[in-house]
Amino acid sequence: MELTDEELRDRGIRRSPEDIAEEARRLVYYVISEMPTGRWTADPGREFTEEEIVALKEGGLDLSVREVGSDPLARTAAKYVALLASALTTREAAGVLEVGESRIRQRLREGTLYGVKAGRENRLPAFQFEGGGEVPGIAEVLARIDRSVHPVAVLNWFMLPNPDLYLDEEEARPVSPRHWLLSGGDPEVPAHLAEDL
Repeated sequence: MELTDEELRDRGIRRSPEDIAEEARRLVYYVISEMPTGRWTADPGREFTEEEIVALKEGGLDLSVREVGSDPLARTAAKYVALLASALTTREAAGVLEVGESRIRQRLREGTLYGVKAGRENRLPAFQFEGGGEVPGIAEVLARIDRSVHPVAVLNWFMLPNPDLYLDEEEARPVSPRHWLLSGGDPEVPAHLAEDL
């Protein structure tokens, strides 16, 4: 799947697909180099004595053999890189919202826009923008999110269905907080839920 220049421009991103791919490669290096080092094994059960295995299993730890590609740390790192690579720079966000870069920085400090540091730069994840503007009501929700929550957890929370959000009582499927906001739902509802994130 390839992104086109037009698809990027429609989302306020003024970089080429090639620039984003190169940046993603740099971000992969950055994220992986920041991860803790150590010995990792696909079969954690081989690392412990019989007594330790019993104690760990009684404590609820899953020591089953992991399949290749099922490493949760690798999946989180991949999501983090994708989040950063698709995020807008401060300049791009200013262009999308038609304000100065200083206003973007001010809103990042206020918590009404969400930013992630990538080196010395702030990156604004794309989930908070839609159709050449800001997702309606998202500033109210973002202001209630604890800044210590990992960016991938914030992304997942906004993008995955939330069991407390239904647009229609007759509809059996919950919606994501982002979908709720885009559908005109009251921002106070997901803002209240965000306090528990």
